[in-house]
Amino acid sequence: MRIRFTAVTLLAFILAACSQGIDGEAFFDAAKYHHTAEGFRNPPGSLARDIKPFRFIGFVFRRLTETPEADILPPGHVLSPSNAASSPGPNLTWIGHATFLIRLSGLNILTDPFFSERASPFSFMGPKRYAPPGIALTDLPKIDVIVISHNHYDSFDAPALERLARDHPKARVLAPLGLAKPLRRLGFTNVREMDWYQIDKFGGVNFQATPAIHRSNRGLFDVNQTLWSGFVITAPEHRIWFAGDTSLGPVYEKEVARRIGPVDTALVPIGAFLPRDFMRPVHVNPEEAVALARIMGAKAAIAMHWGTLPLGADKPKQAKQRFEAAPAPGINKILMAIGETRSLN
Repeated sequence: MRIRFTAVTLLAFILAACSQGIDGEAFFDAAKYHHTAEGFRNPPGSLARDIKPFRFIGFVFRRLTETPEADILPPGHVLSPSNAASSPGPNLTWIGHATFLIRLSGLNILTDPFFSERASPFSFMGPKRYAPPGIALTDLPKIDVIVISHNHYDSFDAPALERLARDHPKARVLAPLGLAKPLRRLGFTNVREMDWYQIDKFGGVNFQATPAIHRSNRGLFDVNQTLWSGFVITAPEHRIWFAGDTSLGPVYEKEVARRIGPVDTALVPIGAFLPRDFMRPVHVNPEEAVALARIMGAKAAIAMHWGTLPLGADKPKQAKQRFEAAPAPGINKILMAIGETRSLN
């Protein structure tokens, strides 16, 4: 079985370069650096990812087969399921991973909705969540806006999105370029694709897509065929930056902070950062996550993308300890429990 798995994974790695390209898409703009005929790419100065095939195969195999320790989560990491309808805003609830329910200006905003048991195309294998969502999918209040950062399985959860399309048919979905078609196939009718720095306004709240340093694909033939991004959510009473999945690069200090910052709260990813040589080009570590919040002029940094799934060689307690220890003068560092609600005041 191990030999068969290795052969299939190696074949997938080889075929992953066989993408069709985006130059035939209506959104393609050759004048933009991050648009290329073959697909999207990261901003100038971003680290390149140098994958060694057999090491990569070993990493994936361990993620698929390892059993987490019984005490892998920090004490108090999971609260009893939240009652989403009983908490008026402005506030936010951490549902788990990069999924937040944000209540601003009378809107219910959902980020990267991940509710499935596994972040995988298969129901029987793949990274399995440590704990159930802080709010059950069926217990969500009426959702007005859904924000999606990219198409990986832990951010673009197709079964959950299909249920959301049925239960919240009027929800506006904001997603990076290339994701409108799959979202409409799942049942959404109010979808907008956004390139970096484009703005959408809904109910008095502005949503602006921001650059991120990452990648995209869901299968063998779609590597970087859709874009990845963060989002700044601006309401009269608060300004939130949802960083999405990202590495640290010069684009933030040289460009994003100058065009977007400052923000009140930064939602920054702190998990899936090991092994560092493999993860550094696509994921910040906890110290870099705090640096991102500082660059963006945030008053508070709330950790996300940790303590929910075994996506890297790092453990949840490592992410927590390193985030707590990272120097952050002038920034309120916040580690929420799954299911916890925090006021944005």
